Amino acid sequence: MFALKKNVAVLGLGIENLALTNYLINRGEKVTVCDNRTPDQLGERYYVLNNLGVEFRLGPGYLERLEDFTVVYRSPGLPLFQPELVKAKANGVKVTSAMRLFVELCPCPLIGVTGTKGKGTTSTLIFRILEKSQRQKGAQVYLGGNIGVAPFTFLPLLSSNDLVVLELSSFQLEDMPESVDIAVITNITEDHLAAADPLNPNYHKSREEYVRAKTNIFRYQSYSGVTIMNHDDPTCRELLTLVRGNLLLYGSANQQQGAWYEKQADGKYTIYWNPAGSCEELIKSDRIKLRGEHNLLNISAAALASYTAGADRGAIIQATTEYTGLEHRLEYVATIDGVQYFDDSFATSPDPTIVALHAFKEPIILIAGGADKGTDYTGLAKEILQSSVKAVVLIGKMGPVIREAIMNAANDGENLPLMVDGGNDMPTIVARARTYAKPGDVVILSTACASFDLFKNYKERGNLFKQQILAMLNNKE
Repeated sequence: MFALKKNVAVLGLGIENLALTNYLINRGEKVTVCDNRTPDQLGERYYVLNNLGVEFRLGPGYLERLEDFTVVYRSPGLPLFQPELVKAKANGVKVTSAMRLFVELCPCPLIGVTGTKGKGTTSTLIFRILEKSQRQKGAQVYLGGNIGVAPFTFLPLLSSNDLVVLELSSFQLEDMPESVDIAVITNITEDHLAAADPLNPNYHKSREEYVRAKTNIFRYQSYSGVTIMNHDDPTCRELLTLVRGNLLLYGSANQQQGAWYEKQADGKYTIYWNPAGSCEELIKSDRIKLRGEHNLLNISAAALASYTAGADRGAIIQATTEYTGLEHRLEYVATIDGVQYFDDSFATSPDPTIVALHAFKEPIILIAGGADKGTDYTGLAKEILQSSVKAVVLIGKMGPVIREAIMNAANDGENLPLMVDGGNDMPTIVARARTYAKPGDVVILSTACASFDLFKNYKERGNLFKQQILAMLNNKE
């Protein structure tokens, strides 16, 4: 086990590193927090830690002289290729992270979920299922990681009988030298190939680096480990030969060992599975509250992971029927004048927006655009032309780029959707969308872009959208 050492630095005081800092203090370490912000910007975190004896290096030069430390814990938002980190490593400093240390110290089995999209929904559903099964055994399950809960907040509570579910981003995995016991990959497309977020500048220099980071979730498993992958995803299929442990697959076609869904004659779907060798029906779609075929895949993955971790079929079905999904992930907001409004602000790249379009047969008014993440919009443009989108409300810097992509993708004589400028604030954006919405239509905020040119983050964008919709609803009552 890695021995904690004196004189350590924590780079960036986000949620994950704040919990790590408190853990290190309790272990008697001499901790210095290095952060680009000022004491006032850090607020209460600064004053509480300062009273506990933590030292600080703040402001623009916060990464200088990292060679003063034995160990530095970087935040996931700090690139491994940051010059100061490269220099520190060359001078013998151990560069690691909160998540790496947690995985090493965790005393119980770990279920890890990663993927370009779907990992939050899938990891949360696994947690909900295991809550029921673990309760029957007199044990606990904890959910943490990229989902917004720092694992070091619950590390002291863990026993060997417990389970931990981690949602893991590519940035948490990219330098991970260990793998989890049960690994789930939902899909791997393209994301984080440009520094879109000024407060979280990390990105991958190539798609190959991005894919390799994701594979660390299972690359170092023992032969007793379990890897669960989406057979519908082309990149996942390319990675199957790298799996060392037991492999379970899920998708939209029958799997030799795993789970899948099939469309029935009435247009509904049934999820089947055979993890124990015999095929049986798991659940029908009319009992599922999550919308879209992509969520049938997420449910299939969650069922396999939770079953592998000890949950029975009853707990899986009960939790699945109760689960309504995550905020800002194709979240139903309200119906006004016969128009349904959905918040899919978490769709910060084209692929989840394409998935959202597939979830509806109704005419769609799509709100799209924002900050660039180094992504090609050609595929999105083609999907828009082939879908039920009747109007696109274009916002942000990428609005004109998406408009041009749609124009270029259109064949001669192909009916183009109406494309309009959405403005620069959410009241105007929603008003423009409402102008073109008729009873029976669906309005979706699914931008396919980052938010940082108009909004602080995808959460603010989604919350402002919902506020506008709910304000309209209240005015109708």
